[in-house]
Amino acid sequence: MTTTARSIVRETVRPFYTRYTPTNGKRPEGAEYGVDGWLFALPGETINGRRFPQRTYAAFEVSEHGMLFWMVREVGGERRQRGSRSTSRKGAVALAVNAVATERERVAGNARRDHAEAPPIATEQAAEQSQVRSAEAEKLARTRKSEETARPVTAEIRLAYPLAGGGASLRLYDARGNEVDREPLTERGAAGRENNPEGIYLGSLTSGAMTAGLLRAAGWHLMKDGFNYAPGEQWTARPVRESDAEQWAAWAPMLPDGHAATPLARVAIVPTRAHLDLIERRFGPMPEIPAVAGLEFKQMGRGRWRSTTPTRVLDLVWTPQLGEDRWYVWDETNRPHIIGTAHGNGASGAADALTAAGLSLA
Repeated sequence: MTTTARSIVRETVRPFYTRYTPTNGKRPEGAEYGVDGWLFALPGETINGRRFPQRTYAAFEVSEHGMLFWMVREVGGERRQRGSRSTSRKGAVALAVNAVATERERVAGNARRDHAEAPPIATEQAAEQSQVRSAEAEKLARTRKSEETARPVTAEIRLAYPLAGGGASLRLYDARGNEVDREPLTERGAAGRENNPEGIYLGSLTSGAMTAGLLRAAGWHLMKDGFNYAPGEQWTARPVRESDAEQWAAWAPMLPDGHAATPLARVAIVPTRAHLDLIERRFGPMPEIPAVAGLEFKQMGRGRWRSTTPTRVLDLVWTPQLGEDRWYVWDETNRPHIIGTAHGNGASGAADALTAAGLSLA
C-alpha cells in the first residue's frame, strides 16, 4: 500500500495478540523479553517511495523499584524498546504504535526532502506543524468515535464445563454483538495483581454453579472497569447453543444438588460517571503543565512532554485512568528510570509528579 503523508500504523487501534510463555515455543529468544508476554505485528507500508516492512513486537511486564510496568520491544532487527513504559499493556502498545508511526513518517519525510527542493525553513516548519496538529485532531476524533462504537453495552457470565476444569469468565459485548473484552472470574491473577474482591468466590465454582458470590464478583469487576448495571436490569439466564446444552445435560447427573443451573447469564450495562469523565479527559483538552525552574518541557505527543538540556533528558508522561490519572517523570538520560510519580487530574497532578522528582516549580 502506498500513502503520501501519514503512516497507516496510526490507524491500527486493536492489534491481534499472540500469547508467549517459557513453554509454548513462541517466546522470542533473549532475556530482554520478560518471562512471558504478548506478540503483535504492525503492517508494512510504503510512504513517499520509502518501503517499511512488517515488524513483530513483544509487549511484556517489567518490575522496577517495586512497581510493575508494561513495555514494548521490537522482535528481531535492533530489538529496540518502542515508546515509553506504561502501567497497562494497552497504554504501552499505544505509545509504541505512535513511536513507530512517527519514525516512519520522519524517515519518509527526509527521503522526500532529499529529492525535492526544500522551501524556506520557517515556511516548511509552519506547514508541518499545521499538518501535524490537523492530523492529530483527526486521529483523536476517529479514536473517540471508535471508543464510542466499541463501548460495551452487555455483560455476560459464562461457565465452563464443571468436570472439565470449571471456571467462569466475564465477557463484554458492544451494541453490534462483538466481544470487546474478556477476563477470568475464578482464577487468581499474577502475583501482585488485584483480581478478586476479598476472595469470596475463588475455588467455589468448579461444580458449575451460578452462585451469588460469582454475581458479586462480576459486579465488582464491572465497577473496577467503569461500568454498572443499567437502571432496573439484573442478571438473566440466557439459552446456550444446542451443542453446549447437550454437553451440560450430560454433566447434570454428576453435579451436586442445585448446581445444574444455567451456564450463561447476561445483563445490560452502562458507563459510570467515572468512566465518562475519563473519556472527556482522554479526548478533551490537554492538561496544563506548570513551569519548572530552569527547564522547558515541550509537548512530544499527546500525554508526553520532554525537557532536554546538555546534561539531562526528562520526560513527563500523563496516563489517564479511572478516578485519578497517573503522572510519571522519567529520566531518559542514560538508563531510563522513573524519578517521580503522582496521582491527580489536571495541572495539580503534573505539579505533584514534578515536585516528587525533585524539580522546583517556577
